[in-house]
Amino acid sequence: MENRLHVGIDFSRDRADVCLLSPEGETIVRHRTFRNSPSGYAMARELITQTLETHGYQALDISAEATANYWMPYYWQFDADLAGYDCHLFVLEPRWVRWYKHCHSEDHKRDRTDPFYIADRTRALGNCIPWHADLHGWRLRTFTRLRFHLTQALIHEKGFLRTHLFLWASGYVQEPPLSDIFGHTSRAILARSGLWSQLDTLSDDEVAACLDQLSRHRLRDPRATAAKLRQAHRNSFRPPPELEEPLQEIWDLGIDHVSCLEALIDRLDKDIAREAQAYPGARCLATIPGFGLVLASGIAAEIGNLQRFRTPLKPDRRGGCRPRNLRDVEDAVAKFAGLWWPESSSGDFVAEERRLSKRGNRYLRYHLILGADTLRRYVPKYQEFYARKHREANRHKHWRALVLTARQSVGLIVGLLHRNEPWRSEEG
Repeated sequence: MENRLHVGIDFSRDRADVCLLSPEGETIVRHRTFRNSPSGYAMARELITQTLETHGYQALDISAEATANYWMPYYWQFDADLAGYDCHLFVLEPRWVRWYKHCHSEDHKRDRTDPFYIADRTRALGNCIPWHADLHGWRLRTFTRLRFHLTQALIHEKGFLRTHLFLWASGYVQEPPLSDIFGHTSRAILARSGLWSQLDTLSDDEVAACLDQLSRHRLRDPRATAAKLRQAHRNSFRPPPELEEPLQEIWDLGIDHVSCLEALIDRLDKDIAREAQAYPGARCLATIPGFGLVLASGIAAEIGNLQRFRTPLKPDRRGGCRPRNLRDVEDAVAKFAGLWWPESSSGDFVAEERRLSKRGNRYLRYHLILGADTLRRYVPKYQEFYARKHREANRHKHWRALVLTARQSVGLIVGLLHRNEPWRSEEG
């Protein structure tokens, strides 16, 4: 057995609780608390290095739960300061530690005991992928995750506005006269003192002329759109006079918020495109039809270096272990994204319905599903796959077919990243 010191750290916003174990699981330091600050880090590092030298350990494993971002500053420093000690850093999902704790007799859930189970889980089971400070990858990932956050905020805000718009323009929501309720022309129609509030006083020709002007002459048939707008107006509920002002205010302020979010996303897209130029994986995936640098960056930044999915060894049918091949890497990436369907069986029973796991990297899963929606529109191979799965599904046809297409696309993405080559037409 290699003579490795095992360190478990339970991070919170203000503190880091530390436990040190020998390779045999004997407690060296049961519990020490340090501030989650530069001074606290220096004291924790001194404790670890002194223990290494005192007991003659050759290397060390440091493990922590992925608690928000509280673990990250310590790990950045560990990666640089302890490299000479053959230091392996591990970031564990909290549920891994919770399940491992269930293997022991019932114990308290507190900061004094949690570091022990974190360290002992890595010591006893291993089976973890070491963490490395890929700073350039983190830089790109920070931009793409911020874009995800802003996009989700935009979706939430539009949903909020749509429900409140129904209270004073229900017909407009049910049968929109324009393709996009939140488009430029639609916003002008529904704005305070806009066309919607003047429909009762304007003739059909005047409404059509206003629509043509508001759309900057982009409507194919302003008269037909004017007729749809009048129909939506007639089919709309009229709110009580006391509520007209606050409902209009909700729409106006909400649209300002939507416009702000859209401007921030556009600005962020430029930052992502600039960063992606220095990230080979993003440039490689951007050659897939319809992807572009933003979507490619979201996928490449979350996957990172494929080499980390080649460890640990893969169990084989003969009871031994073998190195992972590219297909194993594909399966690992899909599982990392939560795009897999765990089997549920017991004895002779095997469940017919298997649910999507969804446990994993939600950012990668989001970008893979967006990529699948692009592939089904631009690449014939995936068009056919999506159409076949859509026909086979009994319910939620589009969603099920799209998720299966996303899982199918993982092989393409892993292959391109592995070869570091652009997309070729024969791959579609």
